[in-house]
Amino acid sequence: MASKNLPAKLGEVKLGQLPTWLGTCSFSPKSIGNAIGRGHTRFVMKYVNVKRGSFAPIGMFIAMYFTVSYIWRYEETKHERTKVYHW
Repeated sequence: MASKNLPAKLGEVKLGQLPTWLGTCSFSPKSIGNAIGRGHTRFVMKYVNVKRGSFAPIGMFIAMYFTVSYIWRYEETKHERTKVYHW
């Protein structure tokens, strides 16, 4: 995937090398699906399949739920920002 002078991981890429590094990546549906699968596996191994669990995955799920539900309802509720509910 990476050429001789480019690093293999995104964390090792310098800002000036980013366009060249992105040019070496494959953006086919299969590659994108594999990347999503690797990210999911990494998340599960880091936060779910642990000996001593914590509140982190539950907190992330709750934060994601609130964020997504706010985005979905934003168009319905944005007109209420200018309303005055007192006399």
